[in-house]
Amino acid sequence: MRLEADHKTNVELYPLFSSIAAATDLINRVLVDHHKKVSFVAATVGRTLGLEEHSLGRLTLAASVHDIGGLSIKTRLETFEFEVINPDRHTLPGYSLLAGFAPFADLARLIRFHHVHWQNGQGLRDRGEDVPLLSHLIHLSDRIAVQLDPNREILSQKTEIVQQIKAGAGEMFVPEQVEAFQEVADKEAFWLDLTSPSVSTIIQNRFPLAGMELDRGELMALAEMFRRVIDFRSRFTATHSSGVAAVAVALAEYGGFQKNNPDRLRIAGLLHDIGKLVVPLEIIEKHQGLTSEDFAFIYKHPYFSAKILCGIKGFEDIGQWCALHHERLDGTGYPYRKAGEEIPQGARILAVADTFTALMEDRPYRCGGSSSGTGRIMQDLADYQKLDKDLVALLQENTGEINDRRYEAQVGADQIHGQFIEQCRLLDNCPEAADRCPVKRM
Repeated sequence: MRLEADHKTNVELYPLFSSIAAATDLINRVLVDHHKKVSFVAATVGRTLGLEEHSLGRLTLAASVHDIGGLSIKTRLETFEFEVINPDRHTLPGYSLLAGFAPFADLARLIRFHHVHWQNGQGLRDRGEDVPLLSHLIHLSDRIAVQLDPNREILSQKTEIVQQIKAGAGEMFVPEQVEAFQEVADKEAFWLDLTSPSVSTIIQNRFPLAGMELDRGELMALAEMFRRVIDFRSRFTATHSSGVAAVAVALAEYGGFQKNNPDRLRIAGLLHDIGKLVVPLEIIEKHQGLTSEDFAFIYKHPYFSAKILCGIKGFEDIGQWCALHHERLDGTGYPYRKAGEEIPQGARILAVADTFTALMEDRPYRCGGSSSGTGRIMQDLADYQKLDKDLVALLQENTGEINDRRYEAQVGADQIHGQFIEQCRLLDNCPEAADRCPVKRM
């Protein structure tokens, strides 16, 4: 995958959105496959309603990432109640995250309103804005999916689920959409497909979508959107991946690596922690020492980074680098315990960039270090064969310039995070990130 200015990259939408959904569903095991189920219900009911293919495609994609704004376990689990008390806590951040990537702006609007009640037609408007009917269909599909009990035989549940949805027609749901749902719900195959382990394949085969052509700038903007989903979960990580990306690219430039395609390392830096969505926010923001169970969560995140990214065509090597960015040359890293030449150069660069950036940042349990103090720690890690000694030497030789680039990237990311928080405030919502950590230059 070359990222030249005049080159277009074809991105397959289903694997991409499945990766986004997988990332957000990793937040809690209760949520696994929720997005897929909502997408399947929405697409099936939408086709029964006679939606034309373009609208059906938009609906299917928006439904597959409708809870992308659920940045914490608490927020996501709250949406699993049939009556959502404060939907803006995840719909508004979700809207903001997706709207920042221009090709997904129309999908963002569908997500923004996906918990508005129909209210006998009054739900066509919400706080002075038009509400798309597709948003109402995502709402209906979401409320169907949350009623599924994985511990019970699915066909024994369908009657009570249908009754619950029928009871909400008019007030919660659009009556015509409820009628279409009843039509598909009569078929046992609908419920068996909905709960099938192969529901993703069923969606792709039944509701095919064309790929999306992205130029270099758009592909980088897509990586930045992913980065915000990853980092904006906590004020302590809000700028982390931007710093890692900046340091990784600087190391590559100073060392003459990836001359023809430096953006691949930038993308890897932005996405290296996508698997950290499996780590509960309570652990990320924990002030006291971590327990062995906490570390069990942390040790999993590079593995899930690989699972998510390697499913996107053209991201295979990026996924590998991200999978191995916590491996150490002496074999003491995680989660694969690789050593020496088993660790590719891209992963070694990420390891150095990630370690340096993390040491410079504040964490709940410590303040960020100075560049000189961090330099001594980095040298120790190289001497003990944890990190690549040549890359650490390169960092030490150019530490002023590289640290400046890290700082500038993180200041920019901090401004974006501030805008995100402020936008959500302006939309009557404020995520749980009240006190943002300042970016340190020292």
